[in-house]
Amino acid sequence: MERIPDEVIKEAPHLFWDVDPATLDPAKHEDFILGRVLSKGSWAALRAIRLTVGDQKLREFVQRAPHRLDLRSRRFLEVALSIDETPCTTTPFRRSNERLFSH
Repeated sequence: MERIPDEVIKEAPHLFWDVDPATLDPAKHEDFILGRVLSKGSWAALRAIRLTVGDQKLREFVQRAPHRLDLRSRRFLEVALSIDETPCTTTPFRRSNERLFSH
């Protein structure tokens, strides 16, 4: 990311409450910034990030750093960005059920 969008900067006190936003380098701290905006940002901030980095970069982030997202945000992004390589969170349960019923 080359720059932090203005919409995200407006929400900096809420999004980056634990760090000084002035010290954030968009290139160096990209995963941190994306994680916070995608999990805790407003729709305006989310749209601004999407326009700034693009859907492909967001897909790569979700696949590279899912630990930076809460489960609800991650699942929303998987659906919204058509990411099907990420396993469904219900798969282990379904597989264990299939073993119970297959004889």
